[in-house]
Amino acid sequence: MDVHDEVLDLIGAWALDACDPDEAARVDAHLSGCATCAAEARRLRSAASWLAADRVIPAPPALRHRVLATARAARPPALLRTLVGAYAGQAALLDRLLGAVRQDDWGRPDPRHETVGGVVAHLAGNDAMLAADLGLPVVPLPAGAGVDVHAAWREQSRVIVDGLAARDGELDRRVRLAHTGPPPLRPLREALVQRAFETWIHLDDIGAAVGRGATTPPPEQVRRIVDLAAELLPGAITGGDEGAEVGTVRLVLEGTGGGEWTLPCGPGDHTTIYADAVEFTRLVANRRGPDSLVHSTTGSPAVSTRVLHVAATLGCD
Repeated sequence: MDVHDEVLDLIGAWALDACDPDEAARVDAHLSGCATCAAEARRLRSAASWLAADRVIPAPPALRHRVLATARAARPPALLRTLVGAYAGQAALLDRLLGAVRQDDWGRPDPRHETVGGVVAHLAGNDAMLAADLGLPVVPLPAGAGVDVHAAWREQSRVIVDGLAARDGELDRRVRLAHTGPPPLRPLREALVQRAFETWIHLDDIGAAVGRGATTPPPEQVRRIVDLAAELLPGAITGGDEGAEVGTVRLVLEGTGGGEWTLPCGPGDHTTIYADAVEFTRLVANRRGPDSLVHSTTGSPAVSTRVLHVAATLGCD
């Protein structure tokens, strides 16, 4: 199912404010570029407003939560659809941004990939690596930069989204994660979290280059990024030395997508790091330096420093 068809399935729930944040973000992103769906959205929103106009009775605050919990218990959302949807949502936002940049914006500088065009080519390359591992078509990347690179990246993204439509049983399949060093083999579910993560980060990289503001992913996506970091950090911190004196590290992250994560990092005392969740994901992406991340620590300051410095190496740049 492509993004257009998926949005058509969701648009009725969206008109009734019954989508979860990931779904609502995907619908919002698609509506800005699809006149057909935008017209349908206006029609359904108008009908929803008319139905409620006669006698508005405020719903109890917990009603939406109870209704959604009951519905999801009856038909739990498939994890694959959730992960692919998060990636497709970020890709739709980036596609919209790239569609609005001027020709001379493609040459604007980027500190990691030289230009805006270089960022898109880098992203397309990492998407192509996942496509190859899944046996999906790999879209050739044209020489140069600009609209042709944009089109190739967009097509590669579409191939991944459409190609994963019926692969629920493959979430544990081992594929390569994008990495600055040799790409590690990890489960597909982690690779999909990383694709959404990297697409969001480069959306903000390009936005900064062309004078747009930063964005924040939905809370569920932030939590999945921290989940992935928490999965990778213990091995990266100890470097395979299970006797390393690091101890148990607890991440207490506040704000959008916040929560608590416990990292078993070998023998030693307990250390707790407090920070903002979205800023922590930017640290993992190496868009924040360990020394500039606002945080506090109880336990060992040395362990805290080590954890934050290692976290900043986990991204794929």
